[in-house]
Amino acid sequence: MGRKEYRSRFEKRKQNRVLNIAIGVVLLLIVVVGASIFINGGSSQTSSSNHSADKKDQSSSVNKDSNKNDDSSIAVEDKNASEAADENKDASKKEDSEDKDKEAADKEKSEDKAKGGPEGPWDPVGTSQTGEHTKSYDKGSSDWSEQTKALSYASGIPEDQMTILWLGNGGGPDKSVGRVLSKADGSRYEVQLQWEDGKGWKPTSVKKQ
Repeated sequence: MGRKEYRSRFEKRKQNRVLNIAIGVVLLLIVVVGASIFINGGSSQTSSSNHSADKKDQSSSVNKDSNKNDDSSIAVEDKNASEAADENKDASKKEDSEDKDKEAADKEKSEDKAKGGPEGPWDPVGTSQTGEHTKSYDKGSSDWSEQTKALSYASGIPEDQMTILWLGNGGGPDKSVGRVLSKADGSRYEVQLQWEDGKGWKPTSVKKQ
């Protein structure tokens, strides 16, 4: 083997070694770059995932706040509706109470009016007579009975406790005057009567004597 051939082999080995080193460096760079890309990509995905989770949490928080506000609004509306109902109920009770008081007062007034008495005013006592009216002072006649009823009504003395001292003309064709005595306490009254067609005798004045 010549020196020339030996040198040629040595150079080939040297070239192969350099080539292998270069290939190894390239592979190492590829691995490093790939690992870097993989690591960065995973970190980016994690960051994106965390960001999405944060947005979801924020959205959930907003929804919760919104629901809370809605619940508060509903509670306020229910409270206002309840208060309005209570006010209407109180107003209705007040009106019912006022109506009952008015009815009681009207009833009392009506009863007092029915009982009659010296205070007045008075209404006609009614009549069963028909046709043209003619005064009568005959005891037992319808006209006498109705005048007696009017005297009792105006004086407030029950008929069975009343004594008619005098009953006669009151100064006109449709007027009468009577003087009565209470058997219970001895009080005396003079009563003026006025006839009204279809309504009967109406007391117009009462004087205590």
